[in-house]
Amino acid sequence: MSAASHPVDEDAALRVVLFAADGRYQRNLAFLLARQFDLAGIVWQRAETAKGPLISRLLRYVNPRALTQYLAARLANARDAADARPLVDSLFGTEQAWDAIQHEIPSLTVANINDPRAVEFVRNIAPKVVCVNGTNLLREPMLALAPSIHHGFINLHTGLSPYSRGGNCDLFMLLEGHPEWVGITIHHIDSGIDSGDIIITARPELAAGDNYEMIEAKSFRLGNDMMVVALKQLAEARAQRVRQWTDGKLFLRRTGYVYRPYHRLLVNRALRKGLIAQYLSDRERRDRGVRLVGEQA
Repeated sequence: MSAASHPVDEDAALRVVLFAADGRYQRNLAFLLARQFDLAGIVWQRAETAKGPLISRLLRYVNPRALTQYLAARLANARDAADARPLVDSLFGTEQAWDAIQHEIPSLTVANINDPRAVEFVRNIAPKVVCVNGTNLLREPMLALAPSIHHGFINLHTGLSPYSRGGNCDLFMLLEGHPEWVGITIHHIDSGIDSGDIIITARPELAAGDNYEMIEAKSFRLGNDMMVVALKQLAEARAQRVRQWTDGKLFLRRTGYVYRPYHRLLVNRALRKGLIAQYLSDRERRDRGVRLVGEQA
């Protein structure tokens, strides 16, 4: 029995391949795609862990300040994750349903999404669209497949493009005091970094009591739902395609943004001090600088 043999709507004819990191949020995306469309294959990216010898790992924390921050982050982040768990479970409680069907969907596991085996996997399935979330950047010869894929490669970016591109965008936007630029983007993939034409952008509903883990969960679930909406719009030839109108900020190592777990601790401190409440009290003015794209239905 294939995933398409389960009850689905009229959009099931849209043949989809998913590229994704193997995480809880991405498995939820896979479940939603399997329920709505013909999910014909999945390429999971599971990066090989290369922690290195124990002595090399310990040397990272020879600096007492770095060690203090690392230990503080471990304790605080675990507490904040526990506080967010009820919300996460309510948004992503589809594991049992996904487990029941995942073995029916052809899959491939690679350390790099551009692995030749992944290229051949896509070529053999011949999908109408490839959805992407949480993998490394697509490179040649993977990108060379785009002309043969009707709708091309569509990315779920957990950041509000064009204002933020790169990695950990929502975290860095909050760290810099900009809740108004927290959101998600569904966009076509080009050779740049989260720079392709936009189909949909959206922002999660923020509450004064949210911690970062709650905001992250809301954003991912919103992004998963908007990916489904975008695919429906593509299938019905009514999806917008908007060129990005500004370069925005690029959150990458080479631009000075190196993620550390301690950043989560800092963001949660700012949230507890009222970062979201301050934004909500001045939302009308601050939102004037935000342009969203696409119909969310």
